[in-house]
Amino acid sequence: MKNIKTFISLALCAAMLVPMLVSCTKGNISPGSTDIPENVTPGETLTSVPYDLKFEGETFTVLCREDNEYGLYLHEITADQSESDPVNQAVYERNLRVEERFGIDLEIHDIPGAWTQAESFIELFRNSVMSASGKFDLIMSQQAYMCDLGLSELYLNFYDIPYIREDINNVYFFAENVSELTVNDTLYFLVGDYSLTFWEYIYVMYFNKQTVEDENLEDIYQLVRSDSWTIDKCIELSKGLYSDLDGDGRTGVNDRYAYITDFENTADALFSHFDVQSTGHDEEGNVVMAMDQGKMVSVLEKMIAFYNTKDVFTHKTSSTDTAVPFDTIFTENRALFYPERLERARTYRDSGTSFGIVPFPKWNAEQEGYYTQAQNAYSVAVIPMDAKDTAMSGAVLDVLSAISYDTVTPAFFDSALQSGFGRDEESAQMLDLIREGIRINFGYFYYNELGTGGIIRLLLNKKNSNFVSYYAVHSKGYERNL
Repeated sequence: MKNIKTFISLALCAAMLVPMLVSCTKGNISPGSTDIPENVTPGETLTSVPYDLKFEGETFTVLCREDNEYGLYLHEITADQSESDPVNQAVYERNLRVEERFGIDLEIHDIPGAWTQAESFIELFRNSVMSASGKFDLIMSQQAYMCDLGLSELYLNFYDIPYIREDINNVYFFAENVSELTVNDTLYFLVGDYSLTFWEYIYVMYFNKQTVEDENLEDIYQLVRSDSWTIDKCIELSKGLYSDLDGDGRTGVNDRYAYITDFENTADALFSHFDVQSTGHDEEGNVVMAMDQGKMVSVLEKMIAFYNTKDVFTHKTSSTDTAVPFDTIFTENRALFYPERLERARTYRDSGTSFGIVPFPKWNAEQEGYYTQAQNAYSVAVIPMDAKDTAMSGAVLDVLSAISYDTVTPAFFDSALQSGFGRDEESAQMLDLIREGIRINFGYFYYNELGTGGIIRLLLNKKNSNFVSYYAVHSKGYERNL
């Protein structure tokens, strides 16, 4: 992934950087040109989109998911001018800037589109495209179902889209998304800074600072910086922290733990955390199955043994849960470690809990970096086959992403680092490492098609570490699907 050490500070120094960056921009404008808009952002100077390009009077329609009960989707593409939240303001100002730059009206068409509503979301845009209505210029929705191979005939190849094809290696489009998902010079899905849900859904490790102090534990930040933050060290620090607070003689939601986690998406992230991805590439660059069976056995053995101690609280969440107990346990200072999505930081910052953010631990000290992935509920962008103007679709998506890189994403990260205790500068350093280690793997992206996605969660839940036998039974199916 891209190495952007000064990412968060970019929002604060953008104004100072603009004159310098404009002076070395691409061929759209010569240095000192009076055609440069006053509110140009540094990211915009990287695009191939001419500043005088207009689609005057056109309506640019985005199909996306409406908010669910937790308000998790719509905020990444639309915003309320009256709300003072910095992220909301950044989204609002980005959209306004895009409208003014191209002379267009952004129209958001949002419908139910959570995982349980995938069929109806797909049916709407499938019917629209098949009728060649040209209604939607851009579609953004959940990666897990948008990548259904039966839908590929409805999407355009991004290498055929003006401006995107020229800018596809720019910093605001994720490099690993391009390299992993391009097959035979074809790329149907784009992930970039326009997708706020991608950043929100990456997995991090939260830890309780008060517990670290009370138990006189090692400095977690320093363990990360010294490359000593491994799963063995995490297990070592977790030993003996369980306490039966309600005195009922059994583990439950009212007790104190060292480590709390679910068996679902958080378990899936172990593919990246421990670098045991399901697919890789051969010498010719072809995608191949690449399961390291021996390492998978070791991972399962270690995590099953860890989860089977009293120091760990596990709970299999479901779509019918109205209140998952993990947040309560963590914000009541009853857990030391909690692997979860980064978006939860905005909830915890108002809870009065003193917490820190670090990467999930490495498998061992020899692992090159700290790796993570995003839960596959984040938004991917596709351009429908019947888009009325591919140049407009490409230009608008390109500039949306460039401005988001400069403003929306830094605002989100800065928001995640704020709490009642002030800005956590050490966690800010950790976020640089976390971003550097984000993985987008072909096998996980297409896990529904391959059938590989739920392997770790399934075997952990069943306390089955015999991965070699499991793989022997299923490997021919994986190969056939691939």
